[in-house]
Amino acid sequence: MVASKIKASDRSKVCQQIVTILKKEYGSRPPSYDYDVLDTLLFSICLENSNFADAEAALQRLKDDFFDYNELRVSSITEIQNAFVNMSEPEWRAMRVRDVLQFVFENGYTYDVEDLKKKTMDSAEKHLKKIKSLRPFSIAHTLLHALGSHLVPVSDRILSTSIWLGLLEPKTKVKAAGEQLKGAVRKSDVPLFYYLFSCLVSDSKYQIFFESVEAANAETPLESLKGAPARIKELIAGKLKVPQKKKDLKPAAKKAEKSASGSSKKSTGKKEPAAKASTKPAPSKTKTAAKSVTAKKKTAKKETTSKKKVAKKPATKKGSANKTLANKPKTAAKKPVKKVAKKTVKKKVKTTKKSRK
Repeated sequence: MVASKIKASDRSKVCQQIVTILKKEYGSRPPSYDYDVLDTLLFSICLENSNFADAEAALQRLKDDFFDYNELRVSSITEIQNAFVNMSEPEWRAMRVRDVLQFVFENGYTYDVEDLKKKTMDSAEKHLKKIKSLRPFSIAHTLLHALGSHLVPVSDRILSTSIWLGLLEPKTKVKAAGEQLKGAVRKSDVPLFYYLFSCLVSDSKYQIFFESVEAANAETPLESLKGAPARIKELIAGKLKVPQKKKDLKPAAKKAEKSASGSSKKSTGKKEPAAKASTKPAPSKTKTAAKSVTAKKKTAKKETTSKKKVAKKPATKKGSANKTLANKPKTAAKKPVKKVAKKTVKKKVKTTKKSRK
């Protein structure tokens, strides 16, 4: 079945329910700040992915540790980042603070930026976007508090928590998230909704849940959206349980991997390399086995060669002996015939001589 699409009216109802739930936890009034435009811009850099108390303390340290904004502008990043102790990305925050002051000073050689209130929202937004290192959250926060624009600032934490609740669909980007929340919350309710939701996102009690617990069902976005208020109630009441860590799941995963590797060995017929502990004695056995095999081969070769030699020698002797035996009787038969013939001749000669006398 095709999941039904989320309408702006459906999301606005859920946002109203979320506000009523969070009022009981964090109060019904957002804090009022008497910051000028430049301080509002610097405060937004301190507030992104942080809570309001830490952001106020960081901005106050920037003012106390340096003589004025001109000294802060020419200071190094390592000096400025000391104001953001125990906060995420202190180097990036320090760089953004210095870039903002440098941009403001180069435009008017002064640190008075109150003229931004006289501009329209589009022109003011274009002006702030010229600061390359400034993020969309800081621009939206400044336009909301300095100009009273109808915008909902969205940080990384606000985006991830909104997706976890089912308030936004997965893989929603920051710009699209700001547009969707803007259409769901009325202009008069934006400051309160933004404050309460920021308190929920930055609350240390629930950070583990936002990082560990599975997100809302992405297959039915409308049902996930409607279940967001109940999910917040369960979160605040402590009914949600954090799943086991990955370390506890390792033995089962190892068994599955072993069974899978065993089946792959049977199918392929190839042996995988053994573990380190089992490989140490293996080389000696293989070496000795190889040596014994080579020694056996050598002895077998020697025996075969010696047998061949022995087999060849008697064949040559027999042949030579036969030749000698075949030749000897012939010579022996010839010699006595010649001698006998000579003797008989001599006797005949003697007899003839005697008869003549």
